[in-house]
Amino acid sequence: MGFNVDFNLVVSTGRRLEGRCADELKYIGDLVGMRIAQTSFTGFDGLITGYVDGDPVEFTRRLRELVSSGRYVPRFVLKVVPIMRTVKTDIEEISKAAVELASRYLGPNETYKVEVRKRGVDLDRRDVIDSIASRISNKVKLENPDKVIQVEIFPSRTGVSIIREDDVFSLMKINVNTQQGNA
Repeated sequence: MGFNVDFNLVVSTGRRLEGRCADELKYIGDLVGMRIAQTSFTGFDGLITGYVDGDPVEFTRRLRELVSSGRYVPRFVLKVVPIMRTVKTDIEEISKAAVELASRYLGPNETYKVEVRKRGVDLDRRDVIDSIASRISNKVKLENPDKVIQVEIFPSRTGVSIIREDDVFSLMKINVNTQQGNA
């Protein structure tokens, strides 16, 4: 792939279910009409990455529609985070990518928050957030922001996205919505 995207989905499942999760992800891709070109195990329990041909945000939206309509309920795909860009795991590269995406996907009056998930790296969460937030003039809003700058850090590659909170597919949240929240 010419534009160096090694993954554009980060998918959570149960421990030791990574293989079944990868198979199910491919099956879901067929159901929603978006091919999953590859999946790989991250080396962290219950976590795989995938590459969908097409827009990863569109994929999570179609997946949510599929599940909330009751046509298919995943058994192994518990959560899917769409990734717009991957970069080397380096604080400078990460914030550069985030700022660049913000200039495209964050409206001038939109609020945002930075969400960082890190695995197996000793980068400080706070430092990552500061390096991004210090370069974006929009207002930060921790509760119900317009957009989330999602940063998924792995030892060698980091995924960055600017999405709405509900662009992350979460099986648990969808179940809650259908059973009138017993949160």
